[in-house]
Amino acid sequence: MKSDGIKLISCDVYPVSGIMYHVSFIMLDNLFIVDAHQDIAYHLNFFKRDFINPKIRCKITLPNLKKGKVKLLFNTIFVHPKNKPQKTYEDALSQFTTYKMLFELYKDDIKKVDTFSKIEELKNSDKVGFLTMMEGADPIESPRDLTEFYNKGVRIIGLAWNDKNHYASGYETNSGLSDLGKELILRMNELGITLDLSHSNEICFWESIDLTKLIPIATHSNAKSLTDHPRNLNDDQLKAIASRGGVIGIVLFDTFLKIEKKKPTLDELFQHTDYIINLCGEDHVGIGSDLDGARYQDFPKEIETVADLPKIADFFVKKGYNEGRIKKIMGGNFLRVLEHNLK
Repeated sequence: MKSDGIKLISCDVYPVSGIMYHVSFIMLDNLFIVDAHQDIAYHLNFFKRDFINPKIRCKITLPNLKKGKVKLLFNTIFVHPKNKPQKTYEDALSQFTTYKMLFELYKDDIKKVDTFSKIEELKNSDKVGFLTMMEGADPIESPRDLTEFYNKGVRIIGLAWNDKNHYASGYETNSGLSDLGKELILRMNELGITLDLSHSNEICFWESIDLTKLIPIATHSNAKSLTDHPRNLNDDQLKAIASRGGVIGIVLFDTFLKIEKKKPTLDELFQHTDYIINLCGEDHVGIGSDLDGARYQDFPKEIETVADLPKIADFFVKKGYNEGRIKKIMGGNFLRVLEHNLK
């Protein structure tokens, strides 16, 4: 059965034994995969590694992005707490420089994305799109400086990481938005910068989502009802994002996926996805892998590298999801948000 998205092919196979087996398998055809969270520059800079042939084991390389059919990713600017506050701005600039280098070195393979029209161009291209987001707004010294980062390509911002900064608080702290944080969100509204709620503590979550005029997202969070970790979102938070048209990106990190004591597999990923779909609807779930955001071994065993992301679509077919739903989860839902939010 041919379609413009996913093909389920069934056939009879006769192995050497001569016994016939009926086999079903999946082929991907023009599936537009969006990965809503990848710490590429941070990982490249920290390990001083190559993006093509690294000397260390890592999840994300350019060849594996191409092999995994990733068409668009949200590439982060992430400053580790050990570099705050002395080197916050300097570290961010270093990561922007790394991305600029990638765009220049691999111009035939990578496309910088800052408008929706450039995303549309990816559909008829072999390039991987990079759309820049900030995981923690620490490098922005003042809301009036936001234009500088917008001009560098930032189109998504999560105000805080796990800690507290001059705008907001992550899950490890219990403060709400500061006046500067409220001002920053209002400025984000003016420029068309999407609000990412993944790391906000609950106080900041509710204060932030009430201020944004754009469709909010959580780039990499799971269902707290299944995995009770403070980085995951409770039912009210999930429904609040969905009620505003937003999308929650399922993160592949074991700690946020684990439902029982055993190591998570794609089945746990499916359970989180299915839970959110049943709670919020199929228009509000995506993928935010965060594959370079933890140790190499801290992810489901089936996802050896980013090249394995299509296995998620395969697994969802086996679980009974139809083509339309899978296309939404693997990229369509985030594309809908970007079409609305990007200027």
